[in-house]
Amino acid sequence: MCDYSLESFARRDAKSGDQLRTEKIGSYRSVGLVAPDAPQTAVCLRPGTKLIVSGIPVLLQKAWNVEAVVVATFEQRGAAARLMRLLSRAGRYRDGVRFDAEDHPFVLFQEFPVSVGLSVEMIPVVSEVAVQDDEKVRWEREWIFE
Repeated sequence: MCDYSLESFARRDAKSGDQLRTEKIGSYRSVGLVAPDAPQTAVCLRPGTKLIVSGIPVLLQKAWNVEAVVVATFEQRGAAARLMRLLSRAGRYRDGVRFDAEDHPFVLFQEFPVSVGLSVEMIPVVSEVAVQDDEKVRWEREWIFE
């Protein structure tokens, strides 16, 4: 999925093994992910996608308490959190990462500078299965990593 701010631009889903970078996209200059060979096409991630983030500037390494290269998981900020931040610029965005270490905050892609590298390591695949339960059919989601 791509951030709402990128939905009107050319986009494609990420593939395992993609080498991406952060870039400002479109007239609103929203920070999104692109492949180096297609800088005008936003690359969309599924929540739960595992990434290796590299080239984080020293000042942000200190602010985020991470190294220059770190493993992260893609997340989307929920609607309730967005409403609380509605008046701020950051409140209009939902896509970001949580670095895979204890006590790391959620970081929006909007806080990333351009040209930070991201390698797509694992993408969760959702399969929906109908389950019969007391004459009612309910759907369950199963997460499988490619």
